[in-house]
Amino acid sequence: KQNQIQSEEGFLSPRIYHGLLEPKSRLITNFLPLREQIEAYFQKNNITGSLYVENLRNGAYSGINEKVGYFPTSLNKLPVAILIMQKVESGNISLDTKVQIKDEDRTSSYGELYRSAENEVTIRKLLERMLVDSDNTALRILLRQIDFKDLQFVLDYYGLDIKVVNLTGSKHVDLISAKSIGNILSSLYFSTVLEPENSEYLLALLSQASFDVRNFSGIPKETRIAHKFGENYYKENKFFHDCGIIYAESKRILYCIMTKGMDEKNSKEAVGYALGSTYRYVIETGNMLEKYKG
Repeated sequence: KQNQIQSEEGFLSPRIYHGLLEPKSRLITNFLPLREQIEAYFQKNNITGSLYVENLRNGAYSGINEKVGYFPTSLNKLPVAILIMQKVESGNISLDTKVQIKDEDRTSSYGELYRSAENEVTIRKLLERMLVDSDNTALRILLRQIDFKDLQFVLDYYGLDIKVVNLTGSKHVDLISAKSIGNILSSLYFSTVLEPENSEYLLALLSQASFDVRNFSGIPKETRIAHKFGENYYKENKFFHDCGIIYAESKRILYCIMTKGMDEKNSKEAVGYALGSTYRYVIETGNMLEKYKG
């Protein structure tokens, strides 16, 4: 009873009173050494990039150009997935609802769904293909299922500087930042927009991404990462981004790394270095802090 009174009327985080966070937990609060290390790497290699890192257990964060805007690439699929799940929650559709694949939906720009001989596909399969394989045909079909006004509201809510062309007809240059994508990921993690089971579902799909950043970041294969990557090397565009949540032991670290102006090999090398450095810093710092518990 005392714990119940304290959780309702006390001054500490409810997570303490409910046992979700142990007292004297020594959570990581200082990311300055990591930021300086990655910043030096960017400068040495003449890399135009951004970094945002946040400890989701206590809100400590740091960044490098984290509010600078970049071409969205496939990261704009995240708010679309959230809107679809909102429609599922409202009962307008279900994950098993079948929708038509129109000829104009099919694109070979990314993914294999355009090859399908089927004329209909379920919402569930579309979400899987869009988040796991980053399929652009799936994106086009799902965009037809949502209201553009709702999409604009969600984009503004998360701080993405994107204007829905079909709605405004403007020549606005769409931009996203590492921090704004961090807003989306933390929203899923804390289930601030969707029901918990639906936030869990989307993060689980992101954890199955066919593009495995562990292959070039040095992060152990057994470490879970729920992430979304995006790349665009069309004409003068040279962008590569990867944003997600690292689940390492009891640690929950949100990261978003963005680059531009490099070829595919060098951009992936830069992202791999920043992500691998983040993982190692978190593990090593966590181990060091454990020694001072008492």
